[in-house]
Amino acid sequence: MSDPAPRVIDIDRWVRQARSDPLAYRERQAIEIVLSAIGSLPDLGSQIFLKGGILMAIFYGSPRTTADIDFTTRLAASADLPGKLREALDKELPRAAARLGFADLVLRVQSVREQPRPFARARLSFPALEVTIAYAERGSAAERHFRQGQGQHTVNFDMSFNEPVHAIEVVRLGEGGPLFRAYALTDLIAEKFRALLQQVTRNRYRRQDVYDIAFLARHFPPGADQRADILAAFREKCAARGIVPSADSLSQPAVREHARAEWDTLKQELADVPEFDACFATVQALYRALPWT
Repeated sequence: MSDPAPRVIDIDRWVRQARSDPLAYRERQAIEIVLSAIGSLPDLGSQIFLKGGILMAIFYGSPRTTADIDFTTRLAASADLPGKLREALDKELPRAAARLGFADLVLRVQSVREQPRPFARARLSFPALEVTIAYAERGSAAERHFRQGQGQHTVNFDMSFNEPVHAIEVVRLGEGGPLFRAYALTDLIAEKFRALLQQVTRNRYRRQDVYDIAFLARHFPPGADQRADILAAFREKCAARGIVPSADSLSQPAVREHARAEWDTLKQELADVPEFDACFATVQALYRALPWT
């Protein structure tokens, strides 16, 4: 898989949009530092790909707010990776903060958890790392808790392994910033389609994926070639999870009801929550428009 030409993203603009809310503003600064640090990790950064809500926000302008960061990685889930990642991040986080002009913020890894534990166990199909990075303002009361390993403010990210990846986009975080890798639009939509189908067997509620796909379909409608790429990536992602999708899979009542179940909780992330039925109809229309035949 060769990397396409990088695209410059004005992440500073996304950070500044929260300036009226001091807590959200600090949180976005911390997220920018974390992304910059990961993109700068020697031998690791090029193997870690951003996806999920933060990708939707900073790349596509989604108004849905979330503090959790989701990644997929090509790295092997080896027993020594959690320690190696912690050490590398703790070295790079202060450098990234200084480089970005956030010298009054201190950050460090607070915890790294293997899911499931331990990584050394054989035949783990889809392990993940759950990483918590604490941050605090220098000289603040919160810094004391931070120094004791009990930071009150955190950025959390999940990193999943063994997920098939078809297409990535290389991004530069601001002019002269580090290169970062993220899911291309086609992989982003394909994985969200897969998650919607899998929510029934996993007893999950993926209302955010309905909103995200509908937002992308309306603002960045995929062309014919992109729809073909979405279907190819979707089929491979489903096959890895033992799912055989069809053109009617998304129409199953259980899929729709699981997606609807927690729709009202989007009020925590959106100032204006659209109607579920309208969003789901948009998602279904894109799903059926894939070249199934």
